[in-house]
Amino acid sequence: MPASAWRGWRSLRILAFAFALLLALVSYWPNWRWLQWLSLLVLYSPSWLYFGLFLPWLLGWRSLTRWQYLMLLPMLLVAVKILDVGWPASRSAEDANLVLLSANLGNMADTEQLARLMSQHRVSVAIFQEARLEKLVAFNTNDWQTHCDAGLCIVSKFPFDVEQTLSRSLFQGYGNFAVFYRLNLPERNLLLANVHFETPRPALESLIKLSPDNIAMQVRQQDRELQATIIADWVHSQAEAVVIGGDFNMPVLSPIYQQYFSSLGNALSERTAQIVRYTKYTRWHGIRIDHQLYRGDLVPLEARVLQLSSGDHRPVLVKWRI
Repeated sequence: MPASAWRGWRSLRILAFAFALLLALVSYWPNWRWLQWLSLLVLYSPSWLYFGLFLPWLLGWRSLTRWQYLMLLPMLLVAVKILDVGWPASRSAEDANLVLLSANLGNMADTEQLARLMSQHRVSVAIFQEARLEKLVAFNTNDWQTHCDAGLCIVSKFPFDVEQTLSRSLFQGYGNFAVFYRLNLPERNLLLANVHFETPRPALESLIKLSPDNIAMQVRQQDRELQATIIADWVHSQAEAVVIGGDFNMPVLSPIYQQYFSSLGNALSERTAQIVRYTKYTRWHGIRIDHQLYRGDLVPLEARVLQLSSGDHRPVLVKWRI
């Protein structure tokens, strides 16, 4: 191979390696405007695009040296982080006394399938986003205590009290972005938050159309950060055990998630039963933006994403030991 070609492949590999390391630190990028746009692209674009960084190794394999082979190890570790895949946890010997399901019902046409899955997995409490009472007709309401308020609903085998609701009117929006419940379990009470944070979709759509709307992006990011601040402050003000479930509209690598929620446990991160655990799907890719977080004296025994034939979100099911 000519020396010039060898140097060219080496330079491409160094650039790809440096960019991979930059992606690994996306949660901690400075809050500069152009980096905010790049962060949104990295976090919400198809994660499989990351494999494009391996092309300098694949296409120019004849020029590889030992240290360039070694560069592949951190590249693969970053790939695991960017792709957000996990290794299934070993099955716990303990019995669950709370099975909690959370799901965004916005584009879900067949709630009967969801009702069957809930029966199959013996769900005791379910919280829904983008929901209303008409969407819950598939559930036998005689067996559940039900409450719906401005897009956020709960159905529960256990009695509960509604502690507080937080409206999107704070952000010139409609509906609630959080409802707080107190579940009256046989063992003790548990605080449960049903959340649905703002989506970055308008900013992303303006970027896709090659006319990035800086105002829309900054307003949405500020609203999302304020919502995260309110929820995080509520969690840390509680002396009791807390679970927060719902549609966060952010992956775990999001700077907002890392700043406000990384100190909490994440059931799907810690006790996943699956390698692929995406909760939101588009025509091009999947991403994990729905979570069940917790703080306090409780343990997630098993967490999984359920598969449905309708809707763009997949339900998150967690078996808890309270």
